[in-house]
Amino acid sequence: MAGSEITVCKLRRYDTGQPWGFKMQGGSEVGIPLQVAEVSPKSVAGKAGLRDGDLICYINKAYVEDVTHQHARNEMIRAGNDIDMTIRRPGGVGPQTAAPPQEQESEDDKYRDVQPKTYQILQKELPHAAAAGGRPASIFDKKKKARSEYTKTDQSGYTKAYGQS
Repeated sequence: MAGSEITVCKLRRYDTGQPWGFKMQGGSEVGIPLQVAEVSPKSVAGKAGLRDGDLICYINKAYVEDVTHQHARNEMIRAGNDIDMTIRRPGGVGPQTAAPPQEQESEDDKYRDVQPKTYQILQKELPHAAAAGGRPASIFDKKKKARSEYTKTDQSGYTKAYGQS
């Protein structure tokens, strides 16, 4: 593998609305290895060190050198906002491939353990609430008096605007 460099580019973004900033081309269906076509210099990919012409070997431990373009895109979508992309920068003579993965991962190891933000907050509050002898805070803990004065209900159950009789 003289002349080629294998590197891991760590791409991190804040949310899915932010683009990665590169175009990917190739795939096994067209007989061309997956590679980076264009990189915007000030994008997430540009700041992570990705360059035009880099060959994509792995996307988050998933070997993607001999997969279709759509399969590689699905791996990127599945990765979420954090991608560790192993790439090879060509510079040598002749075709080269990255070594296939040494150990086989089970299907459960491929996907990250994602927890919703509310679940994380409840997990953090639960020990404090249990120590105090209560339960985590809830929106249903508000008393009727603490609710908005804008609307009131009369005895019939109809809601009237503030100031109406």
